[in-house]
Amino acid sequence: MTWMARRSFRISRAIHKYLGLILGLYLTAMGASGLLLNHPAWIRSIDTPQSLVPADYSYQNWNRMLVRSGTISADGTWYLAGKAGIARSDDQGRSFTVVDEGFPPAAYDRDTAALVILNEDSADRTLLAATRSGLYQKHGNNPWAQVVLPGAPSSPRMVAVVETGERIVAFSETAAWQADPGSLNFAPVNLAVAEQDDATKVPLFRILHDIHNGAILGAPGKVLLDISAIILVILGFSGLVIWFVPWRNRKLPTRRRPPGSLFRWCWKYHLKLGIWIVVILMILAGSGIFLRPPLLLATVSHSLAADNPLLLFSPRSGGFGGKIQAATASSNGTIVISTENGLWHGPADLEEAFQRLQLPVPIHGMGVTVLEGMADGQLLIGSFSGLFVVEEHQGRVWRLRRPGLQESNPYQSNDLVSGVVMAGNRPYVRFDYHDGMLPMTAHQRSLPTMPAEIAAAAPMSLWHYLFEFHNGRIFEPWLGPWYLLIIPLSGIILLLLCLSGTYDWWCRRQKKKAETTT
Repeated sequence: MTWMARRSFRISRAIHKYLGLILGLYLTAMGASGLLLNHPAWIRSIDTPQSLVPADYSYQNWNRMLVRSGTISADGTWYLAGKAGIARSDDQGRSFTVVDEGFPPAAYDRDTAALVILNEDSADRTLLAATRSGLYQKHGNNPWAQVVLPGAPSSPRMVAVVETGERIVAFSETAAWQADPGSLNFAPVNLAVAEQDDATKVPLFRILHDIHNGAILGAPGKVLLDISAIILVILGFSGLVIWFVPWRNRKLPTRRRPPGSLFRWCWKYHLKLGIWIVVILMILAGSGIFLRPPLLLATVSHSLAADNPLLLFSPRSGGFGGKIQAATASSNGTIVISTENGLWHGPADLEEAFQRLQLPVPIHGMGVTVLEGMADGQLLIGSFSGLFVVEEHQGRVWRLRRPGLQESNPYQSNDLVSGVVMAGNRPYVRFDYHDGMLPMTAHQRSLPTMPAEIAAAAPMSLWHYLFEFHNGRIFEPWLGPWYLLIIPLSGIILLLLCLSGTYDWWCRRQKKKAETTT
């Protein structure tokens, strides 16, 4: 090796060593959390001890999506659906009781996205709840029971349940089932989708998300991501061992000992596994830094055509172009579906294909959080961009402004709509992600107080805890707004580790070749 090559090697090795020491444990934890996030079924039954959850994550005034949706029946009974499951109030919101007999005990499983009341005028009413662990029904005073959905996995994540009058339609993220309201014997239904035209676009940040979790390549991509996450854990652990053993022998003479089999194994496979997986790790790092602000803002205005070769194996290239997020029945006799790639509508009898629904409503990139049918063909659509009423066919839109709305900076809005409670076909109260329950107008008074037992019934699941760690938000209580730099900086450091590690491997290989030729 030349003098310049030796100097470059020393610099590269120092970069790899010290950056690895700084972020070794963190990157190991990121690999482990990424693997578990990719397989929620492995940890869905585990809740996070409250002592490990930062105080900022405690619920105040029904905030942080404690309530996702709700309805007030004709007799004044409140039903709230959300992270605690289903809560009911028989005294017009003055007190609430969690209705959880028969519900799954884990916080992840009981998280409820939607609720429908059948036979509302009867004392023997039936409730249908769409939860993360399936569709549940409750008849009268009987406990909850899971509804059998033919062809579905044992605990499908349900996102919506819709009553059209003639049928009940239940939606998971990728499929639907229908039943007669009298029998509730559900059968699969084919959700036909009109063929997408050449102008159909897929948001770039959705593509980057699919690259990061492996979904861009379908099922093989998920397996590849799992392998990469495991190798990242091994690289982080082995790197620490490779550093610690020589350091101990230098700094702690009384504990000096020859490198053992663990050190030799770590040295061998840190090099081999690292060079095998380096390209994938760089792709994961490069895509990850654009999935959170501030670099996320650079992607929001960009998209790719649905027929782009990059999306050849992606489910976004056909069908709805993404997972179903919500659904509702419109008074126009249609069902409106919100997906990761926009709004769709089709006839309530599901006999015709769903067509893309273009509405002049600003919807946050994370998708719809409120989708409700109102009278006269109107739809109530909410997201982290605000709450709007829109006419499905005429396209007229008006905003339902929250009290104290701040909208001077669209990236610092305080109108992060996370849910509503409907009274008939009108919204009665709204929920903000940070501020919780809010009146629909400034003149509305006496909103229900959040009981402590409701918050206690909604601990943070381990999956959500790891999700908050993986995206860096868990550090906000200690770092304030600077937590936004964690993801881009750690991604850049991982890229530098990959580049320096590859250069180190190449230099060692060249040196070994030179020694064998001499």
